[in-house]
Amino acid sequence: MKALANQVQAELKLFLRAREEVFFTILLPLGMVTLFGYLNREGQVGEISYPSFLLTGGIGMVVVSAAFENLGAALARERDDGILKRLGGTPLRVWTLVGAKVLAAAIIILAQALLMIAMGVLFFNAEITGNLLWTIVVLWAGILAFAAMGFALAGLLPNADAASAAAHLIVLPMQFLCDTFFPIEEMPSLLKTIAQMLPLTYFVNALRGALVAGGGSGSYARDWLILLGCLVVSFAVAVRTFRWE
Repeated sequence: MKALANQVQAELKLFLRAREEVFFTILLPLGMVTLFGYLNREGQVGEISYPSFLLTGGIGMVVVSAAFENLGAALARERDDGILKRLGGTPLRVWTLVGAKVLAAAIIILAQALLMIAMGVLFFNAEITGNLLWTIVVLWAGILAFAAMGFALAGLLPNADAASAAAHLIVLPMQFLCDTFFPIEEMPSLLKTIAQMLPLTYFVNALRGALVAGGGSGSYARDWLILLGCLVVSFAVAVRTFRWE
């Protein structure tokens, strides 16, 4: 446990020193939520206010960015730089390293989620009427699923440049199409079809149900099945493709 705690601390320090990762994981989602929340503060999406709708979309942005850019691309870069090879020669176990990276990402995501919730409630009158305990369960499931996708991405691609390019290519469409800033129902049919093929759509939908509507797993069984399916498949790929160098 001490080794895990020390590695988590090291991962957080490395994250804070990486300006690009801080921008895409923290500053960009927060700025986008602030901008769209201000412009549409009186808006309505179905039975909920737009700020409430936007809140879960913003958290989804943070999760996917942390998974693919803070975990996937960063892991590939550490492999290219020989950092993983040197760590592989120490008593540090692979599960301790992976666990520390996931926990560090979870700390960042949870802190950002709390910041967004506070900002949404205080400045844009977002309504949090759901079950906070169930929200945490959904959030953890999303963190694990997308973290596994990030690790799988790093393992499948040959180098950091390819992983970084792929991460941006994957993250940007998901951040704007997956029921985050705009309701899927109002999108053109082509974009709607694309959004329905992306896993973030189902995470955001389940999170919105838990945080805003108070829906449990039974209310969003399809979203859960897809999210857990992504977790299982990505985990299997990540385990099979992980390498120290």
